[in-house]
Amino acid sequence: MGTAVAAVIFDFNGTLSDDEPLLAELFTELAAEQLGLEISHESYLETLAGLSDPEIAARLAGMAGRDDASGSLASRLLVSKISAYRRRVEVEPRITPEASSFVRAVAARVPVALVTGAVHEEVDTALQAAGIGDLFAAVVAGDDTRHGKPDPEGLLLARAQLGLPAAGGVVVFEDSAAGLEAVRAAGMRGVKVGTDQLERAEGLYERIIPRLGMEEGAWLLQLLPGADQG
Repeated sequence: MGTAVAAVIFDFNGTLSDDEPLLAELFTELAAEQLGLEISHESYLETLAGLSDPEIAARLAGMAGRDDASGSLASRLLVSKISAYRRRVEVEPRITPEASSFVRAVAARVPVALVTGAVHEEVDTALQAAGIGDLFAAVVAGDDTRHGKPDPEGLLLARAQLGLPAAGGVVVFEDSAAGLEAVRAAGMRGVKVGTDQLERAEGLYERIIPRLGMEEGAWLLQLLPGADQG
């Protein structure tokens, strides 16, 4: 990453928040209960992970073969998922202290933003619970956009809110192939978090790390303004 880093954008589910398995659990359980659709955990991670929550709900309704022209089934599924998610993370927060420390270190040097397909009701609660909500100069959630990832709409909106004239200096941490496709479409620089969907994400990122943390992200901190260049 030779170009200077002007800003850093974080994905939420599966990246900043270690909750992708929880999302799979909630969506598959609710799909069975409300739509009569049986979908495996593995199938969810392979075909739906990384999409916006509204899109996941709509796709599940379609996979169930239900007539949902009005969107009421998907909406009901999404409301149930949001409620269940908030109850679970209030008991067991999914943003680790290591991830929070890394965000703090980055935000002390360059503007940071968050772009996610999850809705504000979930994201804002989780950020405040972790004590890092005030660090983000922009938070673009699924209810702020018309098109979810792999469309770059959310990333471009965040770039505009950060006041950046170009995308080349923006580093984006993403866990899903859909998210990394959006990063490429936005002209930004992707960092793959975790080892899921590696085959689908091939060629879409410049670096891979196992998780967010100070040790795993030390290379980035050395590229930011104010770093000790030795």
